[in-house]
Amino acid sequence: MKMIVIADDFTGANDTGVQLAKKGARTEVMLNTSQKPSRRADVLVINTESRALSATDAAQSVRDALAPWRQENAALLVYKKIDSTFRGNVGAEVTAAMQASGCSLAVIAAAIPAAGRITRQGCCLVNGVPLLETEFASDPKTPVRSSRIAELVAQQSDIPVHEIFLSQLRRGEASALLAVYADEGDAIVVIDAEEERDLTLIVQAVCEQASLPLLVGAAGLANALPTPLFMHEKQALPVLVVAGSMSEATRRQVARALCEDRAKVVDVDAARLVSSAYEQEMAAVTEKACGLLGQQHHTILRTSRHADDRLQIERLCAETGLSRQQLGERLSQRLGAITLRILGQARIGGLFLTGGDIATAVASELGAEGYRIQSEVAPCIPCGAFINSEIDDLPVITKAGGFGTDDTLCDALYFIEEMYSGN
Repeated sequence: MKMIVIADDFTGANDTGVQLAKKGARTEVMLNTSQKPSRRADVLVINTESRALSATDAAQSVRDALAPWRQENAALLVYKKIDSTFRGNVGAEVTAAMQASGCSLAVIAAAIPAAGRITRQGCCLVNGVPLLETEFASDPKTPVRSSRIAELVAQQSDIPVHEIFLSQLRRGEASALLAVYADEGDAIVVIDAEEERDLTLIVQAVCEQASLPLLVGAAGLANALPTPLFMHEKQALPVLVVAGSMSEATRRQVARALCEDRAKVVDVDAARLVSSAYEQEMAAVTEKACGLLGQQHHTILRTSRHADDRLQIERLCAETGLSRQQLGERLSQRLGAITLRILGQARIGGLFLTGGDIATAVASELGAEGYRIQSEVAPCIPCGAFINSEIDDLPVITKAGGFGTDDTLCDALYFIEEMYSGN
C-alpha cells in the first residue's frame, strides 16, 4: 500500500477514491477503522464518519484511523480528504492528521473546478458565489461561518495558516514559499486554484519539497496526483508454487521448471515439519522462500524429491504415532501455514497448488470461502481465485498431483506472466 486517505464521510471517501481508481490504482474504501484492506491494495480510504462530531471527537477519530498504518509503513502518503465547501471539523482534523502522520506542513487545495468549487484570494467560491452566501452556510448539521479558508481552519487549530494566491502559484513561486513555511515550523498553507492546471501546479510544488507534506483536499486535488505517488509500478510478480504431492508427475514438472531455470526451489523437510521441530522448519522455509521471491524468482516449495520418499511414510507414522491420514493432514496444514506466513511477508503474483490436500489446507489457512474458476491453463487444470480470502482475487492455479505433462508447471508460470503483461 502506498497511500492512505482519511475522509469524514462515506460519499466523500468514494468521490475521492474514484479519482485514484480510474487511473488504475487498487483503491479500497473501509467503512470503519477496524476493517483491513486486501494485501494488494494501492490506496486505502478510511471513512471516520466524523463530519458532524465535536471537534475533539473528530480529531481523535483521525488519530485512531492513522495510528496503525503509520506504525506499519512510515513512507505512506497521507491525504486528508475534506469537504470542498468546508463543512465539518476541517481545522481539528487537519491538525490531528499532521500530528498522527508526523507532517509539519499541510497543503490545503480544496478546489474542484469541474464542479464549480474554486479557491480565489484564499476564499472558497461555489459557482462564483462566496461560500458564506450559499446554502452551505446554513447547513443543518455543519453550518459554515466564513468564506475565507484560513479563518475556518483557525477556528479549530493553533497552527499558523498561510496563503498562496493564484498569481504566485502561476509565477512558479509556490515551491519556494512552501519550503520557507516548512523551515519556520508547523504550518498549514492554503493555495488558490481556479482551473485543473492550477491543481497540477500545486502538486508539482508539493513534489519538490524535501519531504511530502500532508495533502488536504477533495476530489480535485486527488485527480491531479501523478500515479507514482499512490500506485505500485506494474510488474510481473513471482509465483509461489506449493508442490505437496508425492506423485511422479509433479516431481517431473518441478524438475523441468528447475532445469529450464524457470524457478528456484526450497526443499521442505517433511519429517521435521511433522515433528516437534516443526516451528524451526517453518521459519527456515519461510525465510528462504521470501528471500527468493524478493529477488523476483518464481519459487517452489517441494516436499518430495525422490520416488522412494513414499517409503518413509510408515516410518514417520511410527515416529509420530499418527495414521497415514493424520500424517497427511498435519503435513498439509503446516504447509498451508507456511504459505500464509510467506504471503504476509512477500509480494507474489499468483499461487500454484498441486495436490488436493495441499490446496484445501492453503484455502483454509487463507480463510477462503470458496474457489471462483475463471479459466483453464491446461486440460483439467483451472485458474481462479479464492473467494473472500486473505489474498482476495490473486490468481490461483490448482492441479491434482498426477495430472499434467512435464511442461505443465512451466506453462502455468507462463500463463500467470501473460496475465500481468496484458496479452
